[in-house]
Formats: sequence, structure tokens, C-alpha cells
Amino acid sequence: MKNYQLFILAGVIGAGFATGAVAEEYKKELVSDGELRILNNPIYPPMEFVNEKTGEVDGFDIDIGKELASRLDLKPVFVKTSFNDLQSGIQTGRGDLLISGVTNTPARSEAMELVNYVVSGPTFFTLSSNAGEINSQNELCGKTVAGSRAAVALISDVERWSRQNCVDIGKPAVIYEGVADSNAARLGMKQGRYNAVAQGSETLNWLLTQEPDTYHVLGDPISGSSIFAIGLKKGNLVLRDEIQKAVHAMIADGTYGTLLSKWQLHHNSIAEASIKP
Repeated sequence: MKNYQLFILAGVIGAGFATGAVAEEYKKELVSDGELRILNNPIYPPMEFVNEKTGEVDGFDIDIGKELASRLDLKPVFVKTSFNDLQSGIQTGRGDLLISGVTNTPARSEAMELVNYVVSGPTFFTLSSNAGEINSQNELCGKTVAGSRAAVALISDVERWSRQNCVDIGKPAVIYEGVADSNAARLGMKQGRYNAVAQGSETLNWLLTQEPDTYHVLGDPISGSSIFAIGLKKGNLVLRDEIQKAVHAMIADGTYGTLLSKWQLHHNSIAEASIKP
């Protein structure tokens, strides 16, 4: 039965790919003919970063963008953009879509069309040198934890965790310090300004590989509520639907799983490319 369902799904996906009139319709909405312009903030490995050996952008999101462009018969063009300018860049026509670890929230779904493609959740970690003082998540009560000030879902999850695991049992709350990005958070922790960092689970395997023996991970992710989404201009439903079909096809034919494994992200997979926040 399962194989039959997969066969039917593959048939529906194959039948829904952009051809003829549909392709011409979504191509009318492109910023530049023949190109899929993708806004990206390449400072968040392994999702997106500048490869020091090649000088080119690299990472899971980059591979996803290239695959989407290929399936839509377009040339991928990556446009480096600050995280805070990603959404406005879509609205003002700097790019056709954004792929850059952006969480699908109700507010963002009101402002953009979104297609979910990976799941995340905040994880606490500290320096290995702090492991004698902080060995578990529960020892973070009253301590200062840094993280990106732009990561709305992460902040909400940390506040919820602090309330349930610290405040509700009479302990002091976690002090969350919002900084520019996760790089700034880790630097501040190394400088002794923060006791720990909260960062998306998708980055940890990469981080531990790049800086061995530097960090001590404090347990499992505190939630799995963060869903990253591909963002498009509000109202661009034809291109959104083609992107959604392409991600569905990547999941069905195994391409998605291959890219997840390449970047050690197999724990961050989703079952379907939904559009719900």
C-alpha cells in the first residue's frame, strides 16, 4: 500500500510540473528573464556560508536553491543580503525568493508567500571550559544566554523554556541577550560575556566539526517548533506553487534526503512542503 501511495504521489508531482502555459505564467513574474534570483545571507553554516576555498556561497540552502532553479529550467543567481533586509528585498524586487534559514511565523506569512522546507529547534550549549559549572540545561536558570535578536521563534522558545523550567519552580529566569547573529553570540561567550548560547539545532554538527573540543552541548533541542521556509513576494502564487511542487518532488525522489545527509541535517527533515506557519 505504501509503495502504491508513493507511486501515485510521484505521478501527481510529475503531472504538476511547470510546462507550457503554467511555465510562461510564472516566468512573467521573474525579476530577470531566465534567472531565479535568490536572496541569501551567507553567514550561517552549514545552511549558507562563503566557502573559503572557492570564494563562492555554499551550503544546504545553496544546494536547495540550485536544485529548484534546475527543476524550473532557470539559472540560479544568489544575491547576498543582510538578514534584516531579506523580506524587504523580496517585496522591492531585488530577488524572486529568499532561502536563508527564515522561520515561518504568522507575521511573516502575512507579509510573504512561504513554502516550508526544513525543521529546526533551539539548542543550548556552552564552552567546554564551562562544563564544570554548567553541565545541564537546568543549570542555566539565572544565567545569561545569548542568541540572535532576529530569531523570533528561538527567543519565544527560550522564554517558554525558562518559564516552565525555572520561574514556575521558583528559580530565577534565564537572561536572554539578543545580539546581531549567532557568530556574535559565540564570540561574546568566548569573551566571557555570556554563559551559554542558544542556536538552531541545524548548525551544531557543523560547528562541532569545525571547532572540535570547544563546545559542550546541553542536552537535546528544547523544541522542534521552528520551521524554515522559502519566501516569495506576497501574491506570487503561481511561482509559490511551482516551488512547492519542486520541493515535494525532491522529497519523493530522494534528492532532498541526499542533500540533508551531505550537510549532516538528517534530523531536520520535513515530510512535506506545506505552506502553514
